Amino acid sequence: MNNFEDLFEEGKADVERLSVPAELETRLRSALADRRVQRRPLQRWKLSIAVVLVVFSLSAYNYDALAYYGKQLLGYDQIMNGTLKQLNELGKGQLIGKSYTFKNGFTLTLDGVMLDSNQLLLFSTLKDPAGKIDQGDMIPMMSIKGLFGEYKENNGTGQISADKTEIKSVTSFDPPKFFFEKNLTLTVTMMAKGTMDKGSISFTLNRNTAMGYTLKKDINQTFDVDASKIHINSLLASPTKTVIDGSVMNILELAEAKLSGEERLGYFSPGSVDLRLYANGKEVAKQGGGMSTNLQGIIFNEDYDALPTDLQKLEIKLVSLGADHQVNKSFNLKTGSDNAALNILGQTIEIKKVFTSGGDTYITLSSEDGVVLTKVYLLIDGKQVSLNDTQNDSYDKIVEGKSGKVIHTRTLHFQGTGQNLEFDVQRMTYVKIYNEVLNIPLK
Repeated sequence: MNNFEDLFEEGKADVERLSVPAELETRLRSALADRRVQRRPLQRWKLSIAVVLVVFSLSAYNYDALAYYGKQLLGYDQIMNGTLKQLNELGKGQLIGKSYTFKNGFTLTLDGVMLDSNQLLLFSTLKDPAGKIDQGDMIPMMSIKGLFGEYKENNGTGQISADKTEIKSVTSFDPPKFFFEKNLTLTVTMMAKGTMDKGSISFTLNRNTAMGYTLKKDINQTFDVDASKIHINSLLASPTKTVIDGSVMNILELAEAKLSGEERLGYFSPGSVDLRLYANGKEVAKQGGGMSTNLQGIIFNEDYDALPTDLQKLEIKLVSLGADHQVNKSFNLKTGSDNAALNILGQTIEIKKVFTSGGDTYITLSSEDGVVLTKVYLLIDGKQVSLNDTQNDSYDKIVEGKSGKVIHTRTLHFQGTGQNLEFDVQRMTYVKIYNEVLNIPLK
């Protein structure tokens, strides 16, 4: 191909160096006036064949490039992460190209989908010819229905164009449950002219474009955290993301906690799990997650980016666990600034100031960020008063050696005043650091 291009460039240069004699036009006109030569059909055929051969050669030369760009979902580079960009460049998506127009003139186009073992991704474009797509709540709600179930959207991301005429979005759904679930209907709902407008786009999944999974591991290992356990059940890595499934309590542990009384049940109510995934010693970017309670107990899932193809080492690290705990303790306070710090379940609550203003009582306190008094009362002369509001939140970073911590200061407002004050703390949330690591065998 390089030799051909060199010859072509040389011929082009020769042609550009040619000069036309000034008398050429006159001589040609004179010759044509005296003699007309009938073009033979064979010459026309030769010319046609030559044109076809040239076109075929150019098409053959560019076939791979045309096929490559033809399979890509265009216009999504700004909202795709690195993994999705690579998959898109490899043509791993399925193009759809179907649309629905709402009563307000908006048009939603389902450009394409990507499917693997962890999720079904929908790539869609919402257009407003008037260029006002950024005004109001214009994002439609989506769900997918198939023969064997309905799938709600998990999360999504989008970007508005510079001219405000369209939004490109990537929306994640759970993958269809069965392999033979192919015929699906996307239902879209949005406000149009004051009423709800609902439309649908039907499409057929091409299972040949599905990407399956790259690693599937039953882990069944446990982090022991004080009186509780964090079970890591499984890991499923696919080309688009990696999902870790686990539980804080199974159904038997949950029942045991309930039978043991309210104090223990409170301790086992997790609010957040900071779980991190490391591949080949590098942290894998987190994409999201969730926690819920069902017949299996308190379960959670953590979503991360796809694993590297040259995977050699895999680790799961429990950094911290945030939970809501029962306290049920009361502390005597007095108006002024000389109240002692409170030690509650190992967490320090510093009472900065207790004062009255406008017939109400205020308590200014500070603690490490992440420590929250979720249920408190103030007993004023024996009468229980609920928290009215929290005021004047501020955060200060304190550096200690090479590490640091953030101190959260705020003021609690209670209505009424009195001589005898008791600070009644019934529940408290705090985050405890663990930094424990599980090594996941790859074989």
